[in-house]
Parts: sequence; C-alpha cells; structure tokens
Amino acid sequence: MNHMINIKINNKEHSVEEGQTILEVCRNLDIEIPHFCYHPGLSIAGNCRMCLVEVKGMPKLMTACSTVMQDGMEVLTDSDLVKEARKGVLEFILLDHPVDCPICDKSGECNLQDYNFDYGISERRSIFPKERHKVEKVSEKIYKNDNRCVLCTRCIRFLDEVTETHEFTTVERGSHTHITCVDPEGLDKNPFASNISDLCPVGALGLNEFRFRKRVWLTDHVRAVCQGCEAGCNLTVDLHTRHTALDPNTGPVVRFTSADNYSMQRFFICDEGRYSYKNYNGTENRLLHPELDGNDVGVQDAKAFIKEALDSKSAGVIVLSPLVSIEENYAAVLLAEEMGYDLYRPSPFRKDLPTPALFIEKVKAPNYKMMKLMEIPKVTDMESTDYDVVLVLNSIGSIRDNSLVKILSLLKRAKYSITFEVERTEFSENSRLALPAPMFLEEDGCYINAGKRIQHSNGGLGYPEAVRPLWEWIYPRRFKSPEDLLRQFSKEKLGVELNYEKIGEEGVEL
Repeated sequence: MNHMINIKINNKEHSVEEGQTILEVCRNLDIEIPHFCYHPGLSIAGNCRMCLVEVKGMPKLMTACSTVMQDGMEVLTDSDLVKEARKGVLEFILLDHPVDCPICDKSGECNLQDYNFDYGISERRSIFPKERHKVEKVSEKIYKNDNRCVLCTRCIRFLDEVTETHEFTTVERGSHTHITCVDPEGLDKNPFASNISDLCPVGALGLNEFRFRKRVWLTDHVRAVCQGCEAGCNLTVDLHTRHTALDPNTGPVVRFTSADNYSMQRFFICDEGRYSYKNYNGTENRLLHPELDGNDVGVQDAKAFIKEALDSKSAGVIVLSPLVSIEENYAAVLLAEEMGYDLYRPSPFRKDLPTPALFIEKVKAPNYKMMKLMEIPKVTDMESTDYDVVLVLNSIGSIRDNSLVKILSLLKRAKYSITFEVERTEFSENSRLALPAPMFLEEDGCYINAGKRIQHSNGGLGYPEAVRPLWEWIYPRRFKSPEDLLRQFSKEKLGVELNYEKIGEEGVEL
C-alpha cells in the first residue's frame, strides 16, 4: 500500500498518496487547474506556465504539473495572485493568436477558449501587428495552423516518446519559434499520427477530413469501446442526432476520438480504429427488417418462425461471435443451455501488426477473450454439420475463411437456419431467417479485452426500425435490459457480481 500524506488545498485538508504532483492530486479531487502542456501520457515539460499555483513557504508561484506534493504542503489554486498570473500568461499566449473561434474547428472543445473566458483580459494592450502564417497541409491526415499554436509541444513529445518516430520539431527562436514537420511521408505511415489532433489543446493541429465539417456542440458524445481489435481502447464518439446537418449526406457517426483510461494507462488510439467510424455510417447492406426466405416480414412472423424452430425439438447449434457484445452472446448461451444445443465460435480475423504497434492486437475482434474464458470450441473443430436448427451471430468485422466455409455449410444444411447480424452477408443470404441486429453504437454492451478487463460501451443512437437485440427476439419477457444479462453472466460465468455502475468508465480487471 502506498504511503499517505496529509496536505491542504484551498484551506481544505486531504489525505493523498505520496509521490503525486499537485496537478495530479487536484485532478483526482476535481479541483480545476488550467494547463496546456501537461498530459498524463507524456513527459512533463512545464513550459506553458498556465498551471501556476501558490505554495505556502515558497518565494514564487510553482508549476503544479511538476511540483510533487509533500507532507504538510499547503496549496492555493484560486488566490488573487494565481488568477493574476494566469491572466498574464494568457495575455502573452494571445499576443499572436488570431482568436478566430467562430471559424476554428476546435471551437467548443478548446482549452484556450475556455481559459480565456475564465481568466483572460477583455482588451488587447499590444500595439504590434500579429504575426501570420499560412495554414499548411503537412500530410494526407493532418493540417497545421501555426497562427493558433501555443507551443505546448504535446505533439512533439508524443512523436518522440510514444511512437518514437520524430516527425515534428521546433524551429527558429524566441517569439518566432514554431513547429514544423520534418517527415510528412513518415507521418502518413505512422499508425498513430492522428492522435496529435486530439492532443493539441487548441486549433493548431487538426484532421483534414474533419476540417469545417461539424461543430462539436451540435453533436452528442458517448463513451464507447473500439471494435477494431481486442485491445479495448476507449473512444469518445461524436454522434449526429440533431436536425442541423451542414451536409445532408453526413452519417450519424461524425468521428471517433481517444478517451483517457487511467486504469489501463492508455490515452491514445490507432488511426485504423479512429477512422473505422465510417464502417457504421453505411446503410446500403444494412438489415433493418427481418427477412424470411428472402422476403421482408414483420416482427411477429419472425418470432413465429423462431418459435417453430425451438418447438421442433430438433438438434441445434449456436455459433457465437467475438465481434458481438457479452450481452448478445450470453442470450444465445442461455438458449443453448436450455435447449441442449451445441455451442461453437468462429476464428476471428488476424492482421500483421504495423510499426510501431504499441497496444494494437493481432486479433481483430473486441470480445475474443470472452470466447476463450468460456472455453467455447472453434467451429472448425466441429465433426458433424447435421443440425436442423442453426443460429449464427455476426457483426461488422471479419472471420477467417475456414470458419466462414464451415458456418455456410451449417446454414445450407439446416431446416431452420437463422442469422443475427447488422449487415447482409453470405450468412444471411444463406439463411431462411435473417434477424436485424443492432450495431455497437445502438445498444449498451460489454466487452472483455486482451488484458481481461471488462468494459462498458454506451449506445447513443437507439434501435432503428425493426432492429432488436437478440434477447428481445428469443426472451421477450425475461429480461428488461441488457444490464440484466450482464449481471447474470458475471455472476454465473465470472464468479463476480457486476453491473454497469460497478464497471464504470474505465472497466474492471477480471
């Protein structure tokens, strides 16, 4: 157990763990200290001076990001002296800053914008004209606007310390210092390069494809789990749910950005996961209504077919999916246990890791660890395909070709073949009944990542048209919400009692 120390912040006593900086302690206590250069995933630079605080006994203000708390230390974060210092720092930062918030893509999520409202000055005192630079497209992914840069160096430190690819550096000196890209080609090849857009606290760095596309305050934000691989990275998903689209062709999912997870010490996402939001905007092959023998049918007709299949008491098999949430899979597991059906899983698609790989996983399935923990056998190990009832779960993603062939063989032979999936694939085309499944942003669901951490992903879009979760198709009255399934699964299969509140934003390690 870490040693605890007693400190005072704003004349209130607290007991905290030894070894933390003032900024870290205040963050954990929900005490705001403004900052630009500090980031929990990067080294401490201490160059923006925005986080200055008053420490009793010290002759001058101290940077909260680099000052370690000591036993008995007394700190003031909101004194008149501190506020005056912040005002002075902001005045220097804004000497050449254009303050063009109405046309800046960062507007609405910009630290400088917020701090200027809270601590800034109302009038400009400098008589010199502001220095101006052209907006530069530094790579296919990133644009750079030096006019807005506050020289926090987060981008440089990320490329130096995290990816170790060194595409950015500073040039010139004094007031002419600015950041430049020395390797545009390397930036495009860097599988994590777009994180510098999230890291930038102002509008100096941004994504070319998001530029002038959407105001962030016109989107709804939900926290979700990336579906790209079994790493379980956390996302902030911007959803277009309002009738204020600038582009009528804009899909419901506007963008993915990284969400901090302090428990996993993970603050960044790969570009493949970031740009995968496009996979959830296509509707061309989307299943929105049940299809029986190739024709659209109503919900009641689909449920009647399911009842007929279950009442037949025939031999059955259910193929779970590592692409689908715990709740959807567990509904199928319960059905298999009650009906005496066999359970199998496909082998997920694997991909060679890029350089650098960092936390990217080879297995391209968010819930593969659930299959492993439950010891579900592979469908390719199945000896017989002689089943009259076959239920296959599937979602947006890929499985290996040998698993694909085996599952198609099952579906083609069965009298009652049912597929539960988001988009039409070979599975639904070769099934008698295709049930429209929700994608992960349309329902709450949990996933177990490669590190055995169970995490909760929020659904913000809701179910479109006749789309339903699996438990509503097969257990319409037993469960009231997906959380009921999660509670039962965690108790019976994991030996712990969990719900969405206990899992929280950062998950629980199993």
